Amino acid sequence: MSETTRPAAAPAPHGGASVRVFSPNAALIDGVPVTAPPFGDIQDVVLSILQQRAQQLGAPTPALITDDRFGSEIRILVHLDGATESLG
Repeated sequence: MSETTRPAAAPAPHGGASVRVFSPNAALIDGVPVTAPPFGDIQDVVLSILQQRAQQLGAPTPALITDDRFGSEIRILVHLDGATESLG
């Protein structure tokens, strides 16, 4: 049986975080694996980590999120209060 190798998330070209979501409970943020707790959602975990970064930096954090579950990609800005906005 062969094992599928997933490429690590590359640094985001816009200077922000690079996020790659693989499943409802697994993702990479700048190449670091993160998981959701049982019955949790990876989206909540990712947004929480990005909000913490914004708070630590004292400025909104941009992120490029690639979601392998849906074959989609979105650029967002996560504010210190956890609010998000699309960067288009």
